[in-house]
Amino acid sequence: MIAMDACHTKNKKYPTLLFLATAVDGNNNILVLAYGIAPVEDRETWCWFVENLKHAIHGLASPNVLIVSDRQKGLVDAVADELPSNEHVHCTFHLRMNLKRHFGAQVAQYFHRLIYAETKDIFEDALKDLEERFPNGKEAVQYINGIDRTKFARYAMKLPRYGRVTSNSVECMNGAFLKLRVYAARRLIFEVWTYMMRKFYKRRVAAETSVELLTKYAKDRLSEFEREFGRYVTCNSDQNVALVQTNGGAEQFVVNRLPRLSCTCFEPQEMLWPCIHVMSWCRSKGEDYLQFVDRIYFQKSLAACYSHNIPPITEQDLKVSVTCRAPEPAIRRGRARMVRIPNGGGRGRRRTEYSYPVRDEPRFIPSQGPRSAPQTETGAGTSTRVAEEGVGPSTQVAKAKGTRRCGVCREVGHRRDTCPVRKQTEALRAQYFQEN
Repeated sequence: MIAMDACHTKNKKYPTLLFLATAVDGNNNILVLAYGIAPVEDRETWCWFVENLKHAIHGLASPNVLIVSDRQKGLVDAVADELPSNEHVHCTFHLRMNLKRHFGAQVAQYFHRLIYAETKDIFEDALKDLEERFPNGKEAVQYINGIDRTKFARYAMKLPRYGRVTSNSVECMNGAFLKLRVYAARRLIFEVWTYMMRKFYKRRVAAETSVELLTKYAKDRLSEFEREFGRYVTCNSDQNVALVQTNGGAEQFVVNRLPRLSCTCFEPQEMLWPCIHVMSWCRSKGEDYLQFVDRIYFQKSLAACYSHNIPPITEQDLKVSVTCRAPEPAIRRGRARMVRIPNGGGRGRRRTEYSYPVRDEPRFIPSQGPRSAPQTETGAGTSTRVAEEGVGPSTQVAKAKGTRRCGVCREVGHRRDTCPVRKQTEALRAQYFQEN
């Protein structure tokens, strides 16, 4: 199964999109199959990406390869044009987001029952319940019926999805490349290449040196089944069909070996490994359940997946093609800034700079009489602040707009943490406590 999607880069000067095609190996590790950079996400760019992906991966154009993506129109059309024989399904996360936007969060949450329905009857019952439970259920059912069920419903899938119903593997790599996406196109290609080269080597060494038969992901999951399948009782119908149920009969499942292993819990069909009910059935027959584990979960297959080396390259090796168009620089909104913004001697930045005369005299005249301000003939109080030549009353305030003053001595040019008065005061205070 291959997931495809695109995300925006973080380069502000040359904004582009990073196209990714990912898969998941038998140890549940994400594997980047291909990546590319384009200015826009449309049908033309997706056709270019899928066409190159088809030429790079032998056997990609096969009905046994599943493609999962969102319903972006350009991507859907590109896969239909370049890979017509492949099964193309939709990312259920994007479907849920569409339902949430149009019909609310409760309808979107109920959509899970439709995704994981094991049979057609269960799907129809859930669809009918959805229509009756919610006020806008009828409109939601009409919207869901407009989507092909083979694109999202579990029971209608023609190929296994290995428990993955979304294109989340691409989103995970978008997060892994978050710090790399700030680079321009050429540097970004180099950084992603180096990232995958490092991952390939690490995973290859781990797979080749492992002494286990199965991958850690498969072993841990099957070990959980082994600890619990003892509570099931098996009633064999013949050599290939059996009924597996709990002692009280609260849970009942049918296991069938032919034409291929299946169970009504849908675990073997979805994951291609035995479920807990198949393990119980194998125990009753004295058979080894490992015969039903797909080869992708064995260490040999994992080592073969990373057997090819990714050769190292340098950024100078990436030659610019004559047919490749350079990305257009982004046009910033607003008027271009003509003057550099000074930082004012602090950590922050301010847009205007003010100059104040150095104060060698006291800022306030001490009152000689009562504490109230002197009265004028009209009865209004007068200011006792010392007037400065060339500075109006509005600019004499200690916290004038656009200034940065020290919180200790109220002077301009430094901050509280670098104030010499504060350092001197702290030194005297420390000396006092030491002496006393």
